[in-house]
Amino acid sequence: MAEVPEYWVFGYGSLCWNPGFEFKDSMVGYVEGFSRKFWQGNIAHRGTKEKPGRVATLVEDPQGFVWGKAFLLPDETAFRYLEMREVYLGGYQVHKVDVRSDGSDDCQRTVNATVYVATPDNGQWLGEAPVDELATQVAMCSGPAGHNAEYVILLARWERQHAPPHRVDLELNKLELLVLEQLQAIGVRPDDVLTTNNKPSFSSMVPEKKLRCLNI
Repeated sequence: MAEVPEYWVFGYGSLCWNPGFEFKDSMVGYVEGFSRKFWQGNIAHRGTKEKPGRVATLVEDPQGFVWGKAFLLPDETAFRYLEMREVYLGGYQVHKVDVRSDGSDDCQRTVNATVYVATPDNGQWLGEAPVDELATQVAMCSGPAGHNAEYVILLARWERQHAPPHRVDLELNKLELLVLEQLQAIGVRPDDVLTTNNKPSFSSMVPEKKLRCLNI
């Protein structure tokens, strides 16, 4: 009898707190050899053609690691949904990575997962910029899925809740702080950039096995 394939996907951005699809299992974990950078532009969800937002991608970094969440999809249909969301709309490419859970070698869990990575040759690539410039852009952009600042704030809060304190993404935390300062400078409260569905307690950001609408 042929082995049934498993469709694991690793999310390091909005998939962490808003997967938008049904899944059979999930695991908070990290990948090694990468760092998270806000170098990818976004005009479909967190920005517009005139004012593209900034969203995360992974770049190779031998000393790096990135925390996120791996999801076991129920079937190939869900995988194709993600392919549309991340590849065709987002400008990402497909790669395979090993995702490891936190813990000692005896209890650590590892899954091989698909991950979506943006590269400089896609049409929405914005590239590297000083963190203060990133924060200014994030604070000024919004799109059909909501404000770009929401993306950064919720991702930073999610990681602080789930990653070990000594392994949080310091660059992400700095970007969040500067984005909050920029919002204050232009007279926008943080709650004003969070959608209604995301304003309640963050202790249950991603209910297990719940089908959500496409909103990243």
